[in-house]
Amino acid sequence: MTQAPAAAQALRINPVALRQKVAQQLERHRNGDAYPVLVVRAETAWPHDPTLLLPDGRTVRVVPCVSPLAVWEHLVAERGDEVLVLLTDVPESVLHHGVRSRIFRQRVITVEPWDLVVDAFGAQVPDSALERESWAGVALLDAMPPAGWPKLTTSVLTRDVALRHLAAVRLGLDHRGEAPDDLDVTTLLRWSAEPGAVEAYGLLREAERDGLGRWLVEQFGRPAKALFALIAAGHGAEALPLGLVCDALWSTDSADAVRAQGRVDQYFGNLNDDATVRGFAAAAVQVVSALLSAPVPEVQRQGHAVLDRAEQLLIQFNAVSSAGHSPILRTGFTRRIAAAAQALLAGLRDPAEPALDQAVEHLAGHRLADAEAERVRRIRMAQRLVRWLGTAVAAPESVADGVDRQIAEWGWVDLALNHVWAGEEAHPELQHAFREIHERAQQRRRDLDGAFAGRLAAWATAGPGNDGGLLTVENLLPRVIDPLIRADRPVLLVVLDGMSAAVAVQLADQLSPHWVEYDPLAGSGAGRRRGIVAALPTLTAVSRTSLFAGALRSGKQEHEARLFADGRWGRDSRIFHKGPARGGAGEVLAGGLAEAVSGSAPVVAVVINTVDDSLAYGREGNEAGWQLDDLGFLRSLLDQARSSGRAVVITSDHGHVLERGGEHVKALDAASARHRTGPGPAAYGEIELTGPRVVADGNRIIALWDPLLRYRPSKAGYHGGASLAEVTIPLLAYLLPNVTEPPVGWAPVEERRPDWWEPTTAVPVPVAPARQTPVPKARRKAPAAAGEALFDVPDSTTAPAAAPAAGDGDLVDALLATELFEAQHGLTPRRLEVKKIQAALRALVDAKGVLPVAVLAQRAGEVPARATGFATTLQRIFNVDNYPVLSLTDNNRTVRLDITLLREQFRLPGGSS
Repeated sequence: MTQAPAAAQALRINPVALRQKVAQQLERHRNGDAYPVLVVRAETAWPHDPTLLLPDGRTVRVVPCVSPLAVWEHLVAERGDEVLVLLTDVPESVLHHGVRSRIFRQRVITVEPWDLVVDAFGAQVPDSALERESWAGVALLDAMPPAGWPKLTTSVLTRDVALRHLAAVRLGLDHRGEAPDDLDVTTLLRWSAEPGAVEAYGLLREAERDGLGRWLVEQFGRPAKALFALIAAGHGAEALPLGLVCDALWSTDSADAVRAQGRVDQYFGNLNDDATVRGFAAAAVQVVSALLSAPVPEVQRQGHAVLDRAEQLLIQFNAVSSAGHSPILRTGFTRRIAAAAQALLAGLRDPAEPALDQAVEHLAGHRLADAEAERVRRIRMAQRLVRWLGTAVAAPESVADGVDRQIAEWGWVDLALNHVWAGEEAHPELQHAFREIHERAQQRRRDLDGAFAGRLAAWATAGPGNDGGLLTVENLLPRVIDPLIRADRPVLLVVLDGMSAAVAVQLADQLSPHWVEYDPLAGSGAGRRRGIVAALPTLTAVSRTSLFAGALRSGKQEHEARLFADGRWGRDSRIFHKGPARGGAGEVLAGGLAEAVSGSAPVVAVVINTVDDSLAYGREGNEAGWQLDDLGFLRSLLDQARSSGRAVVITSDHGHVLERGGEHVKALDAASARHRTGPGPAAYGEIELTGPRVVADGNRIIALWDPLLRYRPSKAGYHGGASLAEVTIPLLAYLLPNVTEPPVGWAPVEERRPDWWEPTTAVPVPVAPARQTPVPKARRKAPAAAGEALFDVPDSTTAPAAAPAAGDGDLVDALLATELFEAQHGLTPRRLEVKKIQAALRALVDAKGVLPVAVLAQRAGEVPARATGFATTLQRIFNVDNYPVLSLTDNNRTVRLDITLLREQFRLPGGSS
């Protein structure tokens, strides 16, 4: 049906536009009557408030009149002090001259849309392109917001400005807190998914629907073209889920996908444009990815609802088998889970096979990886265990060697085992892979525990000897705390009862952004994380009391409190156990604890029992590992220590093993779940421990070293035995980053993850596996074959570790001799000593280009408080033309040196010309 010209129609007018028109007329044509009657030609439907208020304070009453008689009746009726506006769609020629003589200006006022619209925008004229959009004037008049259109600074109202504001109102951008300038493809597609949005668009006048749609397609191209094809075909509300389906089907040439494409084409009406569908699909993936990663839970739920509908559409189009490669659909994520499970099992057979790393990275690249972060994390942990199983592991040579390796490597194994044990809830093949990997890695750990137990028995009998400076629990006070007391450096000592090396790995990672970890026993050497040997048996009553006493003994909480009262930890030092440390209602810390930490006490010791309590009672939920917020009030305690400038030492009294389907061994002489005191000989899984380190009658116990055995009924975990995880106590020592003078002998810890924790080479991940030929991946060094004896050394077929690039040993000297270095060094506002630069470069080269900032400063002889500034100055020297030769990552915690780029920029041997 052909639409009549706008001038011949009675227009629909909203209150804002009518108020503007009436005020404009009264201002331009003052006739002496303060309260005239205006007849305005407009649609007689008026669902709004009948009363309007003019800018000058006068009241307007709006009355629709459907006939000349109705107009006459209101003219002759009595009225008060108000301007009367009669709306009628009757042409002026139909009104009798007697009626016209009684109304304002003796004529019916017609509404010219462009006059009102241009005036509303504060402009003078519309541009010719806008005027050609004959539908737009009426639409802009009808859509005028309550506050009116925004005033422009130009005299010409352009087509794009006007239609962008119109689209913003019709798409409801203001309801989402967005402005017209925020209108883009993402906004348009998100709008289509809002309940009732497409239906409301369909209620617009046909001319406005067509015109606005044309403009949006012109602005946003193929995605908008596909969207409005869907809207025209009645499927606009399905746009986002359908876009995800199209992304899967139009990115492969399989026969099933092509057949499904034909079924999907019907949803687009007569579009028949593959390029448009692909552009639309790519935009839909981007939009839904943003929804899934949004920080607002409500928005995330919207994204997951789109995914759910997309899966239903896959079934409807019989296209599930063609969507396995999708980077966002649940079907694609499930397929990648399956591929990772198969690669994990294959990795057990051949650890050198690069397919495992590729499969895991492919899974991590899926858009659902963040939403399924815990599942992906467990798969990564299984991947790491496969790598570890592919390396040769020697038995500990001594107690010191075992404790050091438990801290540096095997505690990481325990952490990975805990995650893998937590398991997979839905995918049977992945469950099978986890089970196989856990059993293999657990058996290797048991073998290591057995070997360590033999070393421990000999060491306990002979007493500490040639142990490489091994720290024991009773020596923590004299070797670590006493030097701080003598140097008048206040310290917070946190004893996380039961903390194992695996727990310490996670805790240290979370503390690293805010604190600098130090080795308090480094002396003049490089810093490393230390382990402490617990007293035997590894019980709280023995090992924790020995820690606080500074000597091997057993005791209880009151004995520990007495040691502080007697001044053994320095005058006025305080200890807080579980009850007195926790605050009451509205408090995190007890008032006495907060006051002590912020005061002058040399040592404030706090015992937190969260980990130890979990062994008895278990933990809610199935999340593996420990986060900082899981550990009681530790976060608040550390914040208090930060504000008072205390050094922080976090340690434990013993570690623990977890219940992993172990065996109950009956023993009438059991003194704990993991040790007994009877005279009987040690059986399998047990070790007899005698000597001065054993705090028991006769200085003798029989302890379980096998973590799968226990003497008492099942609980969540146990301690008291002789396994590495129970005997090894982690030591974490921290100072604030701005400390200028660390204690004598303290050096920053150079965090070194085990070599098998991350891939040694970059992993190529195909973007569209259905269309691409897989890219061959560089093989990492071949580890020992699966099934190899535990303590075998790799044979001659094992590839050696990657050597430094040729010439790296002379690289630093060659660099410092270049004219470019001399020029760059001269341009720095704060001239660094060349010897510090030289030391920093050598440290980075030795570390293969990566070091913590604090460690780099320590190696260069720079004070810790200037560590970040030191690294920034190095960047100014080496980042010629802003090329990232030297970069700061991890919130300025880590320095990375690109040695290849360094060679190229400074024209050194081995670099590109």
